[in-house]
Amino acid sequence: MLKFLLFIALLLFQAMPAFANGLSLTSVTLGAQNTTTHTYDIQFNVSWDNSWYISGAPSPTANWDAAWVFAKFSVWNAGTQAWGNWTHCTLSKTNADHTAPTGSQIASGCSPSAACGGGDTGKGVFIYRNAAGTGTVSLSGAALRWLYGTDGVGDTDKVKVHVFGIEMVYIPSGPFYIGDPDNAYAANFRWADGTAGAPLINSGWSGAINASSANNSSDDDQLRQPGAGLLISGAGGIKYADGTNVHAAFPTGYNAFYIMKYDVSQRQWVDFLNTLTRPQQTTRTASQAASQFVMSNSASVAYRDGVRAPSSIPAGSITFGNDLNTADAFNQPTDGQWIAMNDLSWMDQAAYVAWAGLRPFTELEFEKACRGGQTAVGGEYAWGDATVDTATTSLANGGANNETPNNGNLNYTTSTPDGPFRAGSFAGAATTRHASGAGYYGVMDLSGQLLKRPVTVGNTTGRAFTGTHGSGALATSGNATNSDWPGYGSGEVSAATGSGFRGGAWNYAATRVSDRQNASLDYAARVNTYGARAARTSP
Repeated sequence: MLKFLLFIALLLFQAMPAFANGLSLTSVTLGAQNTTTHTYDIQFNVSWDNSWYISGAPSPTANWDAAWVFAKFSVWNAGTQAWGNWTHCTLSKTNADHTAPTGSQIASGCSPSAACGGGDTGKGVFIYRNAAGTGTVSLSGAALRWLYGTDGVGDTDKVKVHVFGIEMVYIPSGPFYIGDPDNAYAANFRWADGTAGAPLINSGWSGAINASSANNSSDDDQLRQPGAGLLISGAGGIKYADGTNVHAAFPTGYNAFYIMKYDVSQRQWVDFLNTLTRPQQTTRTASQAASQFVMSNSASVAYRDGVRAPSSIPAGSITFGNDLNTADAFNQPTDGQWIAMNDLSWMDQAAYVAWAGLRPFTELEFEKACRGGQTAVGGEYAWGDATVDTATTSLANGGANNETPNNGNLNYTTSTPDGPFRAGSFAGAATTRHASGAGYYGVMDLSGQLLKRPVTVGNTTGRAFTGTHGSGALATSGNATNSDWPGYGSGEVSAATGSGFRGGAWNYAATRVSDRQNASLDYAARVNTYGARAARTSP
């Protein structure tokens, strides 16, 4: 009989509340093994706060949030008397093989696989409400079918399994606007067109546009629909005057996709690091020294980055922890597990995204997540207007799972303390879109907190992106292996061409939706204002 030791990771520890708005996976057990099909059902309960399912609206279809759930396994090696490396579990890509709890539905990865890069199904599932509702969702009796035989696990092998979850938001298919209709922002919001062609961008993209970011282009002709911006009404590529067209499979934002509700948290980053080999950990951290804060390479907490190495470093993989309060006991209630993770490079983000079976998002998808299908508002921020609330001056319950700003609706340059806050900290059960700083569909922290790292349309490397998903595995170096992703084939933190920056950060002015000043800036280093976020093409 297959012997399992089951562990729950949840991107947090099982005894603790989940990061941000309370994602929790509990009561993980294993059902009956099938040695004929070499499968096993991983069972658990899942819950999270501030959930929703809106039926029929926002236009054109329903919108909801979801948990992206996946698992990793390790096999006991009797010869070496040690556990093997963590490997991504291949789950059934047939929805009916999984058990959706009452009140929910499960969508398995992406189907057909050709619609999202091919060969990437079975890396996880989306679990979400199946009917209109808002508030805390608690779902009991979920089960995911693991194809352990496909993963090379024998029927009698001893295995341990970690289950992970990430809150994401469904962005429905449909037309949307990019750019800003207010000429006051023309220097920053450039979508240039030398011929001043038709402003409608549809399948095949009418007009030839030069989408270089403002700091990379001298062409200031504006291609706009008066009072609206540019309308994307189809899923095709972009036609460029210089012939370097966007790939036809480039995710334009027209087709439905999921994007992480929040930036990657510090607990999520620790759990990612703790499943890597020692060489991979070396690539994905700035330091591995005892008691060092390993992403900032500092002996003390810098700008609220609390990810730390233990006081004793083993020969093999290191078990990192959160220690914002510097009490030396990891993962205490005020150790900052729920704070957004800063000090990340583009290559760090790409590695996390690939490890989770997700993909980078594009700058067009960023604007769709902010604005939805609404007509662009001049100078608007992610919450749909051009007004910023009074800045935060203090945090209640600092470092805890209920850390709360005393003022404001985003974390930006005049906010204190310096550094990222708890992910989604401006949102509550009854806050408005403006008060919570949310994008149209409920995605959080888009105009501030930490800079977003999308794939750009501002250079040929970015325009070659085809939207493939991560396989759940990394190269032995700790890098992502998708050849269409920016940075592919480069080492450590040394590459970022094809990526760029959108949104704002804790030491930036509040940043408007369509600000493209740094949309194709390919800065590769780790910086305390850089975070990480991921997307996935909708099943």
